[in-house]
Amino acid sequence: MKTQFECIPCIINSYLKLVETSVIPEPQQEVILRQLLQYLSTVDYNQSPPMLGRTLQRMIRESLKDPDPYYQIKQHYNQMMLELYPSFKETVVSSEDSFDTAMRLAIAGNVIDFGAKYQFDIMDSINRVKEHELAIDDSRKLRQDLKHAQTLLYIGDNCGEIVLDKLFLETMEIPQKYFVVRESPVINDITLDDAKMTGIDKIATILTTGDDSPGAVWESASKDFRDQFNKADVIISKGQGNLEGLIDVPHDHIYFLLVTKCDLIGEKIDTLKGDFVVKKGTVI
Repeated sequence: MKTQFECIPCIINSYLKLVETSVIPEPQQEVILRQLLQYLSTVDYNQSPPMLGRTLQRMIRESLKDPDPYYQIKQHYNQMMLELYPSFKETVVSSEDSFDTAMRLAIAGNVIDFGAKYQFDIMDSINRVKEHELAIDDSRKLRQDLKHAQTLLYIGDNCGEIVLDKLFLETMEIPQKYFVVRESPVINDITLDDAKMTGIDKIATILTTGDDSPGAVWESASKDFRDQFNKADVIISKGQGNLEGLIDVPHDHIYFLLVTKCDLIGEKIDTLKGDFVVKKGTVI
């Protein structure tokens, strides 16, 4: 998926969100912003948004001399969602369809995203997803594919959200589960440390993309990731960043679970901003 002009506000917004946290000292804020704008004026837009975001986030980290500027934000959302985990678990266990309930909660968790222009309220999204129809609902196909699967590759997205991913994974009886994180910190995307903090490493084998793009990008991902991708019986890809990097990579049983966060992605998969999605298949 190529970067479009509509992607630029999201890219700038991820920087402005960091400014709001006061992580960037005021004297550096304008300097770094000018560096980002200069880069955006000359960059090749034929690359995917996550690839472009990777370079920009590297620039920010280098300028700040900080390998993980979003560390405190990530810790906050992981801890907040871990404290809510028992109540989420009770909701799933007591529901008539634990798989469907856990899946919907996992989708709602996708709103925790500091790389998106539009921010959604997490608890509001959780309450809405319980009652609303999914704009694209291939969940029956997903459930059927999982029944026959020996291996699942679950590609995670953001901190906080990972707690609900864990809850969803716990409803699946599959011999081999792989959970994918980023190789190193980028925005509020999950890493190995987040997987261990939330305990998801206890129920799945942790892999990385081999990359620090804010999304799983086929061109820059490691050979190990690509091998597991090709071998997996079923793939669950969470969030827009992963969709942007994988939507044109063929696989017979890949499912994109996300909240649509921009009109561009909405046009790509025929949804509206704020819609909940379980979509099977790539767009070639």
